[in-house]
Amino acid sequence: MELAGATIRKATLNNAGDIERKDLALNCRVFLRRSNDVIPEIMGRAGEEQPGERAIGIPQCCPACGSPIQERGAHIFCVNSEDCPPQVVGRLTHFSSRAAMDIETFNDKTAELLYAERSVRDVADLMTLTPEQLEGLPGFQKKRADNLLIGIEKAKTRPLDAYIMALGIPNVGVKTARDLAARFGSVEALSEADEETLLAIPEIGGIIAEGVTEWFAQEKNRELLVRLYSAGVRPTWDRAAQPPQDGPLSGKTVVLTGTLRAMDRKEAQRHIEEMGGKVAGSVSKKTSIVIAGEEAGSKRDKAVSLGVEVIGEEQFLSILEDFTK
Repeated sequence: MELAGATIRKATLNNAGDIERKDLALNCRVFLRRSNDVIPEIMGRAGEEQPGERAIGIPQCCPACGSPIQERGAHIFCVNSEDCPPQVVGRLTHFSSRAAMDIETFNDKTAELLYAERSVRDVADLMTLTPEQLEGLPGFQKKRADNLLIGIEKAKTRPLDAYIMALGIPNVGVKTARDLAARFGSVEALSEADEETLLAIPEIGGIIAEGVTEWFAQEKNRELLVRLYSAGVRPTWDRAAQPPQDGPLSGKTVVLTGTLRAMDRKEAQRHIEEMGGKVAGSVSKKTSIVIAGEEAGSKRDKAVSLGVEVIGEEQFLSILEDFTK
């Protein structure tokens, strides 16, 4: 459909709570807007219930593997993290992404193919792929196979912060991975750090510290690190040679106002800092951007009066997604 000069093909919803709040159902008519003239947003139901509508229920099991689900706050997770196909594919894709191991030519479709056709079940399997395994794989002519293997070989000496980011430790993004690399200098040293040591690092709080220590405490993760080492993964780190990292919010002062649906205020602040921004508590002429969530009040009004750029949560998430690709 056409809306405000743009072709809209899809508009996403955040979670089950968002769907319930907006009284939505399958096949119902909805009000749609372009939030801040950018991101398609479903505002809510348009009109009364119509014939043919069906309730959007919370799944009772994972639609991909049939395992039980678990609700954590606003989010719903499959408990079968080790063997659920989309979760395995997601870890492979994250590990190979540009901000992580930066394996050229690798994407989610490649991950799905390797999972289905070559039983690649974790990132250590990926890093030990051979020409023989790629031979005969649909769509993998010799040049494409060679390029993937070259990309894997280059990734084995990626910088330490990229490797830490690639491991998928909960709540560890680009900036936090860089902070951890700068503090410890190796994965081995990081793996032995306790929460008290981690909390001594500026901008690392209890949630991150707990996530890091719990990740390294799991035997399966320690075994994975051993297998990656055996595959030849040797991340590099030269403290003196690390250039400052630029992000989409570098040099910008950002103010948060209102309620964000996708994350809490602390997580949003961490992402802003990862992208180079500085978070302030009040709006002034020095403010670069105001991120306005639901029920944004006086801070948004003041930003508008001062001519400060105001963006919604959807645009903020879009910026974050582009940065972490």
